Amino acid sequence: MKLSPYHIVNLSLAGVIFLIFLYSAIFSPEKGKYPVKSSYEMITGKTSLSSGMSRAFSSIVRLNFEDAYGYNPYSIRIFIFFLLQFFMRIFILFTIRKNLFGELKYLVIPDAVISAVLFILFFEPFWRELFTV
Repeated sequence: MKLSPYHIVNLSLAGVIFLIFLYSAIFSPEKGKYPVKSSYEMITGKTSLSSGMSRAFSSIVRLNFEDAYGYNPYSIRIFIFFLLQFFMRIFILFTIRKNLFGELKYLVIPDAVISAVLFILFFEPFWRELFTV
């Protein structure tokens, strides 16, 4: 079976999201033990809206939602976005394989619209901050 570019993009996105979840599962959320420091905080000395997001994701995969919220109040909504996207990618890969939609154009446009709407909704605090600075 020849893979279409859309198939490759979906495989890649599912793989990257899976790696984010795996990374979150491997590293403990405890402060000082996380391998990646915030470049923004190191350069500016200020915190950003995304500060603590990695540690929060590590807490979420451990089902510790209270700690996750403490690390970053937006983490749960961002995690849900990635979780939804992961399952959408798996669903799309399945539908492409089974040819449930016939032509890809009947799948690509709804996928793009749904993904864009989800991004706008779930990342609202971030783009709002971006446009109010």
